[in-house]
Amino acid sequence: MESRERRAHLTRYLILGIFFLLFVKIFYLQVLNYGFYKQMSDKNRIRLIPQPAPRGIIKDRNGKQLASNRASFTVSVIPYEVKNLNHTLSLLSKILKTDYQELSKKVEEAGLKSFPPVKLQQDLDFSTLSQIAEKSEELGGVIYQIEPIRQYPQQNWASHLLGYVSEISKTELEKLARLNLRQGVYIGKDGVEKKYDEYLRGKEGCNFLEVTASGRVLGPLKDKIPEEPLPGLELKLTIDADLEAIAESVLSNYPAGAIVALDPQSGEILCAASYPGFDANMFLSTLTPELWKQISTAPNFPLIDRCFQGSYPPGSIAKIIIAGAALEAGLITKETRFSPCHGFYTFGTRTFRCWKPEGHGQLNLIDAIAQSCDVYFYQLGLKVGIEKIANSASNCGWGKKLGVDLPDENSGLVPSIPYYDKKYGTGKWPKSLVLNIAIGQGEFLTTPLQVAALYAALGNQGIMYQPYIVKEIISPTQRLVTTKNIIRQLPFSAKTLEILNQGLQEVVHSPEGTGQIARVEGIKTAGKTGTAQNPFGLEHAWFVGYAPADYPKIAVAVLLENTGHGGEFAAPVAKKIMEAYLKQVVQMVQN
Repeated sequence: MESRERRAHLTRYLILGIFFLLFVKIFYLQVLNYGFYKQMSDKNRIRLIPQPAPRGIIKDRNGKQLASNRASFTVSVIPYEVKNLNHTLSLLSKILKTDYQELSKKVEEAGLKSFPPVKLQQDLDFSTLSQIAEKSEELGGVIYQIEPIRQYPQQNWASHLLGYVSEISKTELEKLARLNLRQGVYIGKDGVEKKYDEYLRGKEGCNFLEVTASGRVLGPLKDKIPEEPLPGLELKLTIDADLEAIAESVLSNYPAGAIVALDPQSGEILCAASYPGFDANMFLSTLTPELWKQISTAPNFPLIDRCFQGSYPPGSIAKIIIAGAALEAGLITKETRFSPCHGFYTFGTRTFRCWKPEGHGQLNLIDAIAQSCDVYFYQLGLKVGIEKIANSASNCGWGKKLGVDLPDENSGLVPSIPYYDKKYGTGKWPKSLVLNIAIGQGEFLTTPLQVAALYAALGNQGIMYQPYIVKEIISPTQRLVTTKNIIRQLPFSAKTLEILNQGLQEVVHSPEGTGQIARVEGIKTAGKTGTAQNPFGLEHAWFVGYAPADYPKIAVAVLLENTGHGGEFAAPVAKKIMEAYLKQVVQMVQN
């Protein structure tokens, strides 16, 4: 009897223990781990479809569209819903005509059991889309949808300036973790698109679809309101689209080059053309490694923005800096003359040539600037010395970044005594180096932007404004307007500036000036030619000038690679740019 009661008690305790364990398990599942299993259930039931935001429109200063959006079809895969990933990707690689390994890599980076869609290819044509639709039963977990895609001007127009967008890389995802971006989003990779990406990108939306366990879409989820994407902000640039088009067209007649035009009274960049360019639209679809290698290793370097990233010997463009330094130091006046130019100058055992073989004779400073006499500036450079030249160039904004609102600006190089001491050993460098520096050769390097900014300041009473490209950022509620910013006063007095401007006007208007071809009919113009030695071919041709000379509305720097003399080739290009813009300004005033 007692044994029977003991067994009954044990049975009750066992049953109670089992119920207690079940209660604990249910409590664990439904209370403690509710969030996890609810999420798993929702992921089985709910499909989240990201809705990319249209990027902000980019317009020129007059409201003309430079970069816009158009509708395109995008194909993606949801790895979690795919039963046989290898088969699915293999079939897609044939339809999309894309390497299987490339598709597989994208999925692996997102996670083989990822719930969010992994974007495989953008901008599908109708034929490809039809093939995917026909094989929908074999392609479970593969979706396609309409998304906005960037659209850039054709013929590689303004490609460096605008930049391009492309799919975010794994490295960029990690670097930009604070922005909480997902794999597959497109971000700015160069130019304005990169610098102002956070303004242009907007905010993604999301659609919620209800699906069966097999992945069949039942329709929109009734208890979830779709999140609408927020478009990116509009940018209005300082660029004049008509002027940019003229600059791009002219440059296409030469091997390579750059044209930068500024408003001297504000620092606004009116045009910035770099040639050769590239088709920014090609980065929107799948860019094969072969095509990328072909573009990135091309001998004419189409990906380099020569306006801001290219650095070149300034040639005779730099003579104005040497003249300014000499005047400020009281070493010369505008009437100072040196030994006559006979076409060469002997220093020690070396002979340094002038660009004019028969020589210029004896000149004063104004005539030496106008005729760009090398022999005069050899002698002037020796008188001024490397230290004063370097200080003057540095204080004119060369050898340092100007802070333009575009990525990867080049600083150029101003050679100095510390530079040469480091290169050759303290005091061991040849003193003849100053002769090369005095005519803008040797190690001297500058960018077309720096050249344009210097000459804009020479025509603007020595005030140098920071160059900038974005004029306004426009949101639905407000406009953020960029204000002009003075970054330096040139190291020249009003008297020195007057003398330099006189010389620069003579370059264009004197019967013997080297820049006569740049003369704009009816308008007083100032400028300087330059011909820079190039060890890889013909000389680089320079012309930089501003007009009207008394109160300039435009300053333009023209660089033509491997072309010849600046006065012959670059000067007429600068004339076209100045003429076109000033004509437009006159028309605007009349209207």
